[in-house]
Amino acid sequence: MPRTSRMNLLSFLEQLATADAAAHPTARRGALTQLAHTAAAALPAAVLGALTAQPASAQITGTSLDGLQLALRVEWLQDEFYTRLPISIVPAGSAPDFLLMRAQQRQHIALLESYIRTSGGVLAARPNYDFTGGRGGSNRIFPDVFTNTSTLLLVAQVLEDLGVRVYAYAMPLLASNNAQIDSLSRMFAVEGRHAAHLRQLRRQAGATVKHWISGTEAAALPTAQANVYAEEDRVMQQVANLALRDASTLLPTIGGITAAEIRAAATEAFDEPLTYDAASAIIQVFTY
Repeated sequence: MPRTSRMNLLSFLEQLATADAAAHPTARRGALTQLAHTAAAALPAAVLGALTAQPASAQITGTSLDGLQLALRVEWLQDEFYTRLPISIVPAGSAPDFLLMRAQQRQHIALLESYIRTSGGVLAARPNYDFTGGRGGSNRIFPDVFTNTSTLLLVAQVLEDLGVRVYAYAMPLLASNNAQIDSLSRMFAVEGRHAAHLRQLRRQAGATVKHWISGTEAAALPTAQANVYAEEDRVMQQVANLALRDASTLLPTIGGITAAEIRAAATEAFDEPLTYDAASAIIQVFTY
């Protein structure tokens, strides 16, 4: 089971953290040997479990259709964004990247719409979009989204990070459908690559941002109810006995690394899912 595999992975990390390399060399060697013996058989479930990691305080609820439909709403949002953005203001040399991302979003849309139909669901009509965050009005959050390269890249990053967290929500709901979970795991990975690439473009433009989500980032939407990075600063995760543990205590202590850096690394190790309602609130910032 995905949850069991995740617990085993964290338990393994806990063994490594508590086994001193100098005093107990066989402890780490034994743990690594055990991992090597079981890795091949456990990898698919372990990967799924790691991608959908969640602490007890954020249990995922909903149906498989909820997961598919929420993912589709985000893919529609991203597709519309890449369709509307002026290629003339993207960073030099990156126009093919944006065209490729748009093409991949459309591939995702076709698959998700097919899965919804075959699962007995009904496709909703696409909403109206406003990427200034004004929802068709004059109270705009990002008034220069399609005239300022920095703002465009920020909004694009937010939308792709939203996609990552929505797929983290959807994956456990589809775990019993092998065909769909295989496709969604690939889409999940693509969303992550898109987000990392956009972060790289922002870094090249001078923004202070990592290639991955780290805690509750400053790039969050300036809307208290629609923070795309809410609760990404969690360090409490469940281990094999289902007890909550501070994941930062499972990481090795290396000279020169501060406690704050270790804590940041712990938050970066897990993709925290958004709830259906939280993701919907973020989508609504750009739709009406």
